[in-house]
Amino acid sequence: MPSVLLCSMPADGIRDALARETVDAVLHEPTFVGIAGLQSLAPALRPLTVMCGILPLGISSRDTAPFGLGLPPRSGITGRMRNGLLRWVARAIILRPVHRQADEVLRQLGAPPLGGRFFLDLLASDDLLAQFTVPDFEYHRSDAPANLEFFGPLLPRSSAATTLPPWWPQLGDSRPVIHVSQGTVANQDFGELIRPTLRALAAEDVTIVVTTGGRPLGDLPELPANAFAAEFIPYDTLMPKTDVFVTNGGYGGLHSAMRYGVPVVVAGDTEDKVETSARVAWAGVGVNLKTRGPSPRSVNHAVHRVLNDPGFARRSALIGESIQAAPGVAGFAASLERLIEARGARP
Repeated sequence: MPSVLLCSMPADGIRDALARETVDAVLHEPTFVGIAGLQSLAPALRPLTVMCGILPLGISSRDTAPFGLGLPPRSGITGRMRNGLLRWVARAIILRPVHRQADEVLRQLGAPPLGGRFFLDLLASDDLLAQFTVPDFEYHRSDAPANLEFFGPLLPRSSAATTLPPWWPQLGDSRPVIHVSQGTVANQDFGELIRPTLRALAAEDVTIVVTTGGRPLGDLPELPANAFAAEFIPYDTLMPKTDVFVTNGGYGGLHSAMRYGVPVVVAGDTEDKVETSARVAWAGVGVNLKTRGPSPRSVNHAVHRVLNDPGFARRSALIGESIQAAPGVAGFAASLERLIEARGARP
């Protein structure tokens, strides 16, 4: 049976773990520069390395702007000129301190320096780039590496045994249901998105459902009469009842919405969210407010725009069909096993 190491440790910790036992593959998240310490070894001397794409794809392409700018792709001669110029600016100016630090990490690992590459392009040396989305929600790259595969999102299992809040039956009326959440990471300040959404829709003929991502309900602002709240509601239960999802752009939450054809209003610019938000607008599944702290007026306008234009829901539903048809975890496991078998037993 193949042995897999899930990498969530410093580079030295990986070496120690590999010295203790034989490992066939090391799985890591997209921003782990320390994986270069293994990539620099001869294939026969190291396990397979596999990037698990739980963030938007960040590798460079002639067809896309550098990761982190939140700009939609642009191909053709002028688009590629724009992209090339932006790549130079990102490497030489904006991310110069990041690249210097990455080079120092690589030096300590005995790995080759970036040599002018964007730091996320280290991923291209992996044996498998496993992107956990569908191609419909990722920019097309005519120069995409051959080791890139799409498997669909990693979504939680069915939650049939979950106890629902006592107000749950009240979602059965004819009013649109607007779900708002700041996820489980960027949820320390409910004034960023939840409070503006509550104010924006308090007088509207809608039902607002707030989830706190695990934080106590007492931390929420005062709820208007048309709002309900819970710390957590499984998305395979909530999203089928939702008409619009107002979110700060977490990758998992967006895919859960699109799985059920729910259109989106997105307002986020922290972590990877400037890129997830840009993809929402590019894919046509919702409105990007381009800020983490929108005004109630802008939220109100965006929600009504999404409710009144069925095209957003239609495009979300099309991506949902692709998600349902994606190979998922089983397909990822099968691809990984094929790579391990193709390599053969390690000494």
